[in-house]
This record gives sequence, structure tokens and C-alpha cells, in this order.
Amino acid sequence: MSGFEKDYLSYDFDIAFEDSVALVAFTDSHRHNLWSMPRMAQLTRLLKQLNEDDAVGAVLLYSGEDRSFGAGGSFHETSTFTGGDEVDVWIDHVTDLYIAALQLNRPLIAAIDGYAIGIGLQIALTADYRIGSDRCVLKMPEFELGIACTFGGFMLEKIIGRSSMQNMLMSCAAWPAQRAMADGLLHAVVDAEQLRSKALEEARRAAAFTRPAFRNTKTYLNKDFIAGLEQTRIAGKQAHRAAFAAGEAQGRMKTVLNRSTVQASAEAVS
Repeated sequence: MSGFEKDYLSYDFDIAFEDSVALVAFTDSHRHNLWSMPRMAQLTRLLKQLNEDDAVGAVLLYSGEDRSFGAGGSFHETSTFTGGDEVDVWIDHVTDLYIAALQLNRPLIAAIDGYAIGIGLQIALTADYRIGSDRCVLKMPEFELGIACTFGGFMLEKIIGRSSMQNMLMSCAAWPAQRAMADGLLHAVVDAEQLRSKALEEARRAAAFTRPAFRNTKTYLNKDFIAGLEQTRIAGKQAHRAAFAAGEAQGRMKTVLNRSTVQASAEAVS
């Protein structure tokens, strides 16, 4: 273990330094990496610390071996929401994470395997470069779950344009890797077995950029994105409070949780 890695032992992520690249692998107990508030807060804090570390030339967010980048938020949390102050706390965690990623003045690479759904996809959208495996699936199914999609809608429109955003939100459909690349959600698609190595190769290349040129450019280009997220923080609290107060979302989330429990039991028996 390098001296650099010892500085990051307090995080529940698998953090390794490959030359000047900080490789952050997601290691939640669930193989599809669910994004609870504690995990979002940890990644927010980690990104801020990496941004202050002169040894870091680039940051690579990686799904982890045979794991999803993120199958959304934790329904164990959100299925208990009633539309009160707990919604505001959740939205602040979400917003702070996305802004921390956009304020990272190093290149941020996202290596996506498995599912990138909801919050998982939105985390990926903050990256400067997104590389997916040929089996990855991207999706924004909020409306089917009874959840508002203020962040997903804003971020998708910012990244891929209004028409594609509308298609993704209204269809709630899955975007397989090649379609995701064609629509601009991904910049590259590689064989799943090569995802880590190819993403690391890209991160090393980006880490070699002249730092003042990249950092000043990224800060300028992300200024409006961050301002938009601050506005979405306010709108998102209002929209999600209303959605959770209606009560339907919680029932749909519990249905998903029950289905997942049954599936996990079946896999354990087989």
C-alpha cells in the first residue's frame, strides 16, 4: 500500500493509486451499488479530499469487478419518506454530491458496468468522460416509480439535449450500451473484460493534461451546470415533497424491494 492510499483508509470504497490516477471502485454490499445518503456523503467527502491532493492527476470512478455503477437510490431509505423534511435532507445529499463531482478540477472518468439507473446514471453524467462496458444498461425510470425527475431531466438535457431527454424520461426504457453511445450518454464502449484497463488508460492520458489549462477550462465550462443544479436543488425539494406526500411512490418502491428479496432467495437456493 502506498503512502497516498493510507490517507484514504476511512472510506467505504476500494481506493487505489495507479500512478497519478485515483481509482475509486464502488464496493457496496449490494452488487448493484445502491446509493444511500451515507454512501453519497462519503463520495462527496472523498471527491473534495481528492481535489485537495496534489498527487492526484485524475479520478476514475469504477463500478467494481462484475458490479453495477449504481442501480439508483436506496429504496430502504426512500420508501419510508412521507414528504417532509427528510426529503430536503435527501435532496441536499444528492445535490452536494453532483456539485462536488463537477467542482473536481481534475479529469473525472466514469467506468460503467452493469446498471446505471437514476442516481447512478446522474453520478456518471457529472464525469468528463464516460466509458461503458458492452453489457451496461442506462435508465431513468423515475416516472414509473412515482418519483419526480427534476435532476435527471435537467442533467440529461444539459448533456444530450432536450429531445433525447424527453424520450428517456417518457419511455422509462433501458438504453443499452451502443444506443447510449449513439445518443451521447457514453463516449466509448469496450468489452466488459477490458473496462477497467481501458478506463485506466484513458484516465492516465487525461492526467497528463497541462493542469492549469484543463482546470481553468473545466471550471468555466461547469459554472452554468453547477448554477443549474443549485436551482434544481430548490425545485427538486418541492417536486419530491409533493411526490412522496402523494404516497404512491412508497408502494411501488416496496414492490421492487419485495421482488428483489424473492429473487435473492431464489438465487441462494439454486
